[in-house]
Amino acid sequence: MSGPGRREDKIASRKKDVIVSTGITGLDEILRGGLPSPNLYILQGPPGSGKTTAGLQFLREGVAAGQNCMYVSLSQSARELEAITRSHGWTLDGIRVEEFSASDALNAAAEQTIFQTSELRLDETRKAIEAAINEHKPARLVYDSLLEVRLITGDSPRFRRELIAFKSFLAEHNVIGLLLDTQTSGGDRNGEEIEGIAHGVIRFDKALEEYGSVRRRVEISKMRGVPVADGYHDMAIREGDGIVLFPRIVPGNASEPGQPQLIKSGVEALDEMFGGGQESGTTTLVIGQSGTGKSTMSSLYATAALNRGESVALFLFEERLETFFRRSEGLGMNLRKLHKDGQLIIHDFNPNEISPGEFGQIVQKVVSEKISGSS
Repeated sequence: MSGPGRREDKIASRKKDVIVSTGITGLDEILRGGLPSPNLYILQGPPGSGKTTAGLQFLREGVAAGQNCMYVSLSQSARELEAITRSHGWTLDGIRVEEFSASDALNAAAEQTIFQTSELRLDETRKAIEAAINEHKPARLVYDSLLEVRLITGDSPRFRRELIAFKSFLAEHNVIGLLLDTQTSGGDRNGEEIEGIAHGVIRFDKALEEYGSVRRRVEISKMRGVPVADGYHDMAIREGDGIVLFPRIVPGNASEPGQPQLIKSGVEALDEMFGGGQESGTTTLVIGQSGTGKSTMSSLYATAALNRGESVALFLFEERLETFFRRSEGLGMNLRKLHKDGQLIIHDFNPNEISPGEFGQIVQKVVSEKISGSS
């Protein structure tokens, strides 16, 4: 039976879903608050992309919320996990680490030759993990990793059956699970056969360009019932912070600008060229060869705005701050004092060490803080 009543019930049930924070800066924003619980989620990515760090952040957030948390490891030892946490100044306090070895399970059942070796390893490992969950009753669980389970099962149908059974087991015990899945380079993308089982799939991407540092990105490949921000979002791994995401700017989400005003440069002839000045809420791209006055023109607008008592933000690439001040002073624009007073905000960057997403977040933060500070 279907009808308006059934649809209202479904909407009401979605509203009752408990949303839990991932503990990862920026990811909750992309997910519109966090992950609906309890469900099964898969985090995919190549080696070194930050999956383990993200899993630890997810569990640390649960510990901060007073939840029981468990890290089930088939691929890393407790000592390796401790080394990762120490590198960020964290601890594993409150996180129960269950370390399993498929080879140990095999040795314990070596005499049962009626079964295939892979079946023994898989069954014994599953029983041990389920026993640990029954005993410690975690609210959050990280499973590291599906690659080992895939290797033990040996074929996709068996692997899918195991994953479906584990998903049902977690649901019965009201556990939100984050399963880490290592993707190898080359060949077909492993993990595609399990995407339909999980409630959501998050992909970490790691690419080394011909010049510059490693570029890291994240994509929400699938998230049932959540209107996520599609596409790639830049991310970084920072000491002390772990995984940090920089949500992509979506123009459609921007608020409508107020009444536009004309922004003047202080040079009458230049303002006349633009019909009296630059219109607020718009963007102007100045193009020219080196030494043609692009930076000088920008500094003129900045100086005029500062003289009007307005706040100004400048973002410099490949130019030292002291060089900028001296060049401006040579043109009669004393910006050094205004910078010290906080009216002029200056950020200088090395373009090879910052992603477009991070730069966009810095600009948004500066603008938002100035708007809130002036209101």
